[in-house]
Amino acid sequence: MGFVADTREWSESVFGGCELGDFRRVDRFVDYAARQALAPAASTSGACQGDAAAHQGAYKLLRNASVRPEDIDDGAFDAVAEAAACCALVLAIQDSTGVGFNPPMAKALAAEGSPTGFVVHSTLLVDALGGSLIGVVDQQRWVREPKQGKEPRAKRTYREKESFKWEAAQERVLHRVADMSRVITVCDREADIYDYLRYMRARGQRFVQRACTDRSLETTEGRLWETLERSPVLGQRTVQIQQRGGQLGGDGQSARLSRAAREALVTIRSASVSLSAPGDRRGEPPVAVNVVFVREENAPARETPLEWMLLTTEPVATFAEAQTVVEHYEKRWFIEEFHKAWKSGCRVEERPFQTLDALKRMTAITAHIAVRILQLRTAASSSTDSPCETVLKTDEWQCLWSTTQHKPLPDATPTARWAMVAIARLAGWQDTKHTGRVGWPTLWRGWELLQDRVLVWRVALTSAAASAGR
Repeated sequence: MGFVADTREWSESVFGGCELGDFRRVDRFVDYAARQALAPAASTSGACQGDAAAHQGAYKLLRNASVRPEDIDDGAFDAVAEAAACCALVLAIQDSTGVGFNPPMAKALAAEGSPTGFVVHSTLLVDALGGSLIGVVDQQRWVREPKQGKEPRAKRTYREKESFKWEAAQERVLHRVADMSRVITVCDREADIYDYLRYMRARGQRFVQRACTDRSLETTEGRLWETLERSPVLGQRTVQIQQRGGQLGGDGQSARLSRAAREALVTIRSASVSLSAPGDRRGEPPVAVNVVFVREENAPARETPLEWMLLTTEPVATFAEAQTVVEHYEKRWFIEEFHKAWKSGCRVEERPFQTLDALKRMTAITAHIAVRILQLRTAASSSTDSPCETVLKTDEWQCLWSTTQHKPLPDATPTARWAMVAIARLAGWQDTKHTGRVGWPTLWRGWELLQDRVLVWRVALTSAAASAGR
């Protein structure tokens, strides 16, 4: 399920299979989602662009108690799982984020335990070989309970703790995706939990998991980090470090410093080890994993050296095998960009709804719209030599050409790279850093401006055709 230029076609492919109790309700829902996808940051009224019937129908849907958010989720998630079936290898990337909401929602959220917002745990499917984003296949949203002190929390079982979210998400994906042998789950350090690792191995699930804990090893007296540091270097490669803004802690998010995008030259080591059970659970069986250790040996001054300890079920004996594991983990940036697109591109935290249920319905819709935002950039940047009709319809690129180049249409269809740059320039992009990279916020602002131009373009063409026929 790559980027689909026609919003109605896209909406039908994602939401058309939702069971909402009435086929007319589904049609109305597909229509509204298509309108909102054209203008992700717009209000519901703004997305309907003055169409009174569409505006009234959208609000009825969002306020209708018979339209359960879970039914929206199930239909859309199943569509994403079906789209992934044609991929030879799929990455299921899990991560959590906190989503805060506007003051009118504080009372409703406080009644459930938190006056600030949800914790959201998502799983994205990515084509491991092609590098394209397929979609959200699972998302769980909940309000964190108020803190009750360390003692009651310490007595909770593993399944009662919030950290069980990783295993719970894996179970839901397992029941939704037909062939899990083609799926590799990718998680960050927060998922480095002994019970979760043991579950993944026991169920025969494939994974690439960044380690956080320097665990003791079963077969030696050493520990994980020192054992990998002694392993021979398989080779070196360059890793792209993505730009990231700073973040305060709270609402399910860890505090972190900002960083600039850069390249890091890293050494790669690997080994096969058995991780011992935690100290209070000695006697339980160890967890056998392969490990790839990635370390930047000579980081620039004032930069934190890159270091990844990756636990995996994938083979790592050769440099090529270890590099493949690193490439899988590098694609974890998709989910960070997804959260950014969801919050700022779709303004999910700023929606002025008065009821919690209406807000849940909107979050179910906008999660998939955020995916579409990222799919546009991925399609445009990865298909640089392909015709721009991979991301634009014929009249869209013709409108873009005519209103930006101010010369006759070319004989050959322009490239996707040309389209991406032309769209970005509509939003004021100048490539001042000479990187050639276009961020998704700029690309999407340009996309929205192009859609406005295309609307006028189509009206003009229709009027011209009508005049010619008289």
